[in-house]
Amino acid sequence: MEEQLGRRIDFIDHTKGLCIMLVVMMHVGGAFDGLADGPVLSSFTMPLYFFVSGLFFKSYEGFAGFLLRKVDKLLVPFLVFYLGSFLLMYGISKLLPGTFRLPVRWSELLLVFRGHELIRFNPPIWFLVALFNCNMLFYIVHYLREKHLPAMFAATLLIGGAGFWLGRERIELPFYIDVAMTALPFYFAGFWIRRYNFFLFPHHRFDKLIPLFILLAVVTMYFTATPLGMRTNDYPGNLFQVYLAAFAGIFAVMLLCKEVKRVPVVTYLGRYSIITLGVHGPLLFFLRPVVSRFLAGGWVQSVALLALTLAVCLLLTPVIVRLMPQFVAQKDLLNRNQ
Repeated sequence: MEEQLGRRIDFIDHTKGLCIMLVVMMHVGGAFDGLADGPVLSSFTMPLYFFVSGLFFKSYEGFAGFLLRKVDKLLVPFLVFYLGSFLLMYGISKLLPGTFRLPVRWSELLLVFRGHELIRFNPPIWFLVALFNCNMLFYIVHYLREKHLPAMFAATLLIGGAGFWLGRERIELPFYIDVAMTALPFYFAGFWIRRYNFFLFPHHRFDKLIPLFILLAVVTMYFTATPLGMRTNDYPGNLFQVYLAAFAGIFAVMLLCKEVKRVPVVTYLGRYSIITLGVHGPLLFFLRPVVSRFLAGGWVQSVALLALTLAVCLLLTPVIVRLMPQFVAQKDLLNRNQ
């Protein structure tokens, strides 16, 4: 199975690349607001990220090793992007007062401890904390697989349902634990599909039906999708709608990426998606006024801002990987027992 996964790594990275491009597009706003705030894109974009993460789940040699690896891969990059972006904006606000509409205060470093407030200086990185907690939850649940498989399914569904209920009741748990609970079924689905495979194998006998499957998934999303606010654990639709639309979108995107196979730029973005996730938020603070100075509003400005942001991310990625790989999940910082 590992060898087969290696052969299709471009397909999976392609999926991650398309996903991070959608995330950046939704944060660009402007003419994209209609798409970002609409039900279709928001219904599956972040669930897709949790799903793909589940594809790569490993229990390693025990909880201690698993914990160290997830701290390395998720919490260390979170702290780097969290502190780095804050210090950058704090320094600029002192050197160039008035650069930002609101003052940058040290108290904002406590935002991550205050429920689900927006991390103003780098909004997208909440996902890394939520994904870390989702990994911890699944590590516990997956122990039921060997001897109590039905209980594993039941526990996953119960935890997901409990997270959804917390969101509907507007009960927030710290560090996005409630978001991780709601996302657990998506993570579990990625884990399950990788091991028991429904469509990931190259040259699957059902590949010729991919266009039909994509069409069915898009139709399902059209009739069931409701806007998802995963950061705030906010779901206007009912539980059935939310999960059905999200899974339809997940499979549509992954099947599309399997059909297209490989687009080098998209695949590269996917391979290092954590870097684009961590840097595009602060970049937009600086690139948006530059683009708006030269281009009027509307689609031209939004498309140009999206293209410029992705281009800068592509330029920064090899530099960051070379200079600080241990801080962006490319090499281990804490775990040396490999």
